[in-house]
Amino acid sequence: MDKPFHLPERHRWFDDWRGARGPALRKLVVDITGEVEALERAKGARKRARKAVDQSRFEVAVEVVVSNLANEVLVPSETGRLAIITGNGAKGAARYDNTALGKPLRDLLARMTELELIDWHKPASQRDAWSVSPAASFRTRVESAGIRTEDFGRVAGEETIVLTRKGRRAPGSGGVVRQLVDYIDTSETVAMRQAMERLNSVLSSADIAFVDDGAGPVDVHNRAMRRHFITALPEGQEFDRGGRLFGGFWQNLPSARRGGIRINGEPVAELDYGQMAVRLAYAHVGATPPEGDMYALPGLIDQRAAVKTAFNVLLNDSHRRNSWPAMLLDEGEKAEPSEVLPVGWTVKKVKAAVLSRHPALAPCLGSGIGLKLMHTESEMLVAVLTEMQARGIVGLGIHDGLLAPASKADEVARIMSVVGETTTGTTIPVTASAL
Repeated sequence: MDKPFHLPERHRWFDDWRGARGPALRKLVVDITGEVEALERAKGARKRARKAVDQSRFEVAVEVVVSNLANEVLVPSETGRLAIITGNGAKGAARYDNTALGKPLRDLLARMTELELIDWHKPASQRDAWSVSPAASFRTRVESAGIRTEDFGRVAGEETIVLTRKGRRAPGSGGVVRQLVDYIDTSETVAMRQAMERLNSVLSSADIAFVDDGAGPVDVHNRAMRRHFITALPEGQEFDRGGRLFGGFWQNLPSARRGGIRINGEPVAELDYGQMAVRLAYAHVGATPPEGDMYALPGLIDQRAAVKTAFNVLLNDSHRRNSWPAMLLDEGEKAEPSEVLPVGWTVKKVKAAVLSRHPALAPCLGSGIGLKLMHTESEMLVAVLTEMQARGIVGLGIHDGLLAPASKADEVARIMSVVGETTTGTTIPVTASAL
């Protein structure tokens, strides 16, 4: 059975796998665990001790809740609350669940509320999730304990290979809810998971820091990466669509701030594959791409960013499109002129301009091939990061590129070039820029 895949709307989401690593946070977890147990005894809530397995889950649940709230104190979210799902979840979707959380979580939150450690907020409507926030006394304890961002870690058991499919249309939102698929493991998924575990192991112990730029705290210990796949099958499973790596503080960090990242004490360089989607499409049809900038179309020379977006839309479409998404239209939004199409550039007109420069790609436009190309891209990035790992080089993946120590930029560029040619049979240029 599929489980609804919820995306954050307003509050930051409670992280079911955030844990305690450093001694200061570990001590706070132990102290609060004891306080909750003492309250249970005082209220007569428990007639006998928990079974060993239940006690272990209880302790993990306290660790996850305390770690989330402590992280909220140190790295405040925009609203100051964490959206949290306290139900039992969907049966049969245990692959993605932290089994320490579920129905007992409600009781734990109630006890912590009685202890004046948290504030528990009822949602304004049934479509919203409950939310929690650290109470004033909890904030004081975190601050006095000297807890720092390096004290946070991950609890065991988090799934790193995520498969989703389109589900029901979300009521009143106009959007489609993605559902997590509880797939059956194969040799392929086991190998992918092992590769991710090796990459995450390196990241967890790497010397990664951030130079304070005055623009707000950055949680440099939020490093766990996952691969997200999308199946088009209404039933069953497939892992040849998508596969990009998500997670890691650097991915959501504005590009202007990434210059503050330090790996082994040195600044980073950003390396990218050039015009990846178009080149992968050419490789798919077995054709040679033209010279020069492939997003340069007659009449749209000053709208390169918009052309790139439109190209990706056409590659991802699996139907006949009649209009552009809002992001390509100038509808009063604060978009840069290069990011929107000029008035009169309809889907038909842009598609004709694309095919005038790239006639070999006619079979790709409107074929829905975009996610398959993305899968190839993700396989390339994992291969690059794996080779970097073998050479002792830390890499921070960003879809079709990565961040690496500036002193290793040339070596990493060579790795990327070799992987690109080996995977696609063609040369894909790599650009490197200091941040």
